[in-house]
Amino acid sequence: MKKLLFRNPHAIFRNNAAARTTLSLILTIVLSCLVTAAAQGTSFFYCSHYTKVLVLACLFLAYAGLFFYLKISRRFNENTVVFLLILGGVLLRCSYVLLSGLYERQHDAGAYTGMGTDFINPGHIGYVEHIYKFRRLPDINPYELFAYYHPPLHHILSYIWLQINIWLGVPESLAFENLQIPPLLYSCLCMVITWKILKTLEVRGNGLYIGLAFMVFHPATIVMAGSVNNDMLTILFMCLLIWESLKWIRDKNLAGLIRLALYIGFGMLTKLNSAVLAIPLAIIFLIHFISVIRAKDKPQLLKWVRNYCIFGVIVAPIGLSWIIRNLTRFGEKPGVPVPGETSPMYTAPYSLWSRLGIPSFSDWNFAFPFHPISAKACNNTWVIMFHTSMFTEEYPVDLPDLLLVLCQITFVLAVILGIATFILLFITFLNRRTRKEDTIFLLTGYIIMLTSFAAFVIIYPYTCSSDFRYVAVCLVYISIAIGLGNKYYLAPHLIHKDEKFMQTKTVFMHCINSVTLTVLALITLIYIFWDRW
Repeated sequence: MKKLLFRNPHAIFRNNAAARTTLSLILTIVLSCLVTAAAQGTSFFYCSHYTKVLVLACLFLAYAGLFFYLKISRRFNENTVVFLLILGGVLLRCSYVLLSGLYERQHDAGAYTGMGTDFINPGHIGYVEHIYKFRRLPDINPYELFAYYHPPLHHILSYIWLQINIWLGVPESLAFENLQIPPLLYSCLCMVITWKILKTLEVRGNGLYIGLAFMVFHPATIVMAGSVNNDMLTILFMCLLIWESLKWIRDKNLAGLIRLALYIGFGMLTKLNSAVLAIPLAIIFLIHFISVIRAKDKPQLLKWVRNYCIFGVIVAPIGLSWIIRNLTRFGEKPGVPVPGETSPMYTAPYSLWSRLGIPSFSDWNFAFPFHPISAKACNNTWVIMFHTSMFTEEYPVDLPDLLLVLCQITFVLAVILGIATFILLFITFLNRRTRKEDTIFLLTGYIIMLTSFAAFVIIYPYTCSSDFRYVAVCLVYISIAIGLGNKYYLAPHLIHKDEKFMQTKTVFMHCINSVTLTVLALITLIYIFWDRW
C-alpha cells in the first residue's frame, strides 16, 4: 500500500501518456491498414504511377504541415514526436503497398488461380490459396511443392483475412491483392515494438528519436510490408521476443515467461529460424536459475522449477508441432528445397573466403550497387546483404542518371554506416553502464543471428540465401546501439565525463547520427522518384 501511496506522480503521468500514445498508434495503424485495403479496390489503385505519387505527395505535405504546426505551437513532447515518427513510417508503408502489386518484388510468391479451379499452386500465395480452397492444411509432402515446407501460421492468418474479404463481398482478385495487408500490419507494429524496446532500455531524447527513425525509415521493412511471405510476421515475433526478454530481465515473473513461450512457439510456427533468439534467452534463464540454486532458498527453487516447466510445456508443443507433423506423416526433417547446381545463383564452386570473407573493393560494385542475382557477378554474402538491404533484389538497367548517382552516394554511405554501427554495437553493449544481463542477451543474440546467417549461406550455397531479409531483425539491434550510443556519449551531463576516449566517442556518435539521417533521407527520395515502386 505504501508503494502505491508514494509512487512518483511524474512517473505515473509518463506511464499513462505512453499508454495513451501506444493505444493511439495501434488504432491509427489498424485504421490505416483498413483504408489501404479499401483504396486497393478503388480507381486510385489503377491510375498511373505518377498520379499516385502526386496524391501521396499531397498527403505527405499535410503530414509535414502537421509536424511543423506542432513544433511551432510548442506542443512537442517525447510521445508526440514518437507518434509522428511512427505515423510517417505508417504512411510510407501504406504508400508502398498501394504503389506495388501482388507480384512485384516478392520472394517465392507463386501464384493463385482462384476458387473456380482445383489447381494446387506453388509459392506462398499458392499455399494460402490451398487452405482457402480446401479448408485444411496441405496434406501433401510439404517438400514436394515449393514454399509449402514453411510452418503454417502466417498462411493460416492470411487465409482468415482472405476469407473475411470474401465474406464482405470483395471480388476474389482484390481479396488476393489484399494479402499484402497482414504483412503491412506486422511491419507497422514492429515500429511500435522497437519504440517499446528503446523505452525499456531507458533511451530518451535524440537517442530515442534517431534510433527509432532508423527502424521506421529503413527501406528493408518498408519493402517487406508489401511482401506476402512469412518474413514480416517472423520479424514481429522476434521483436516481441527481444522486448519481452528485456522486460523479463527486469521483472522475472511467470507472466513474462508465458509470453516468451508464446512468442517463441508462434515464431517457430511461422518460420523455424526464429528459434535462434531462444539461445541467448536460454543463457539468461541458466544464469538466473544458477543464482536461485546458490541462494539455497528451497521454496524459491521449487517455484522456479515449476515456472520453467510451465514455460517448456507451452513452448514445446507449439514450436515443435510442425517439425513433428512432417516427421511422423512424411518422414521429412527440417530443411529448405534448393534450386540445384545448375542454377546461376549457385555459389558452392567459389571459395569460402570469396563467399564469407572481407569483400574486395571490386566486389562492392559501387558504380552500380544492385544485386545481379548471378553468383558469377557477385557471390560475397556481405555485399549481397548490403545490396538487398537498400534496394532488395532489383537490378534496374534503365535507371535515370541522377537517380543512379543518388543510389551510388546512398550505398557508399550505407556501407560506412553499417561498419560504424557494427563497431558502435559492441562498444555500447559492452559498456559498463549497460546492465550485465542485457549485454549477454543482446550481444549473444546479435552474434548468433549473424553466425546462423553465415551457416545458412554455407548449407544452402545460393546468392538468394544472402538476402538481407534473413537478418532484417538486426535493424532492431542497430536501433538499440544508436539509442544507447546517444544515451552514453551525447547526454549533456556526460560529455565532459572523465572516461577513456570519451571525446572520440562523442565525435563518433555525432558522425553516426549525421550519416544515419542522411542515408534515411536519401533512400526515401530514391523510393519516391523511382518509378518501379
